[in-house]
Amino acid sequence: MTVSNDLIERLSTETGRRMIDTARQGRRRALATISHICVTVTTDGQTTREELFDERPTLGQIVDRVGPKAYVVSITLKRKSLRDRIRLALLAA
Repeated sequence: MTVSNDLIERLSTETGRRMIDTARQGRRRALATISHICVTVTTDGQTTREELFDERPTLGQIVDRVGPKAYVVSITLKRKSLRDRIRLALLAA
């Protein structure tokens, strides 16, 4: 019995897809450990302040932290400083 080229190509494609998904999940985990979620808010429309979250916050968590009268200006992903990452690595060891 011989294996057709179509079967080989399909299995190769599926394996490649799984490898890409695994790598993507690893990159997401790595980025999450070296990043903060930064929520920029304002209460008066003139000044802004940043609130940092370690994980992706829900709207309820943002309201709990900044209050119901604040306006969300932006939500971005900011990398932790190298000093913070080194300190976390030393604490983990």
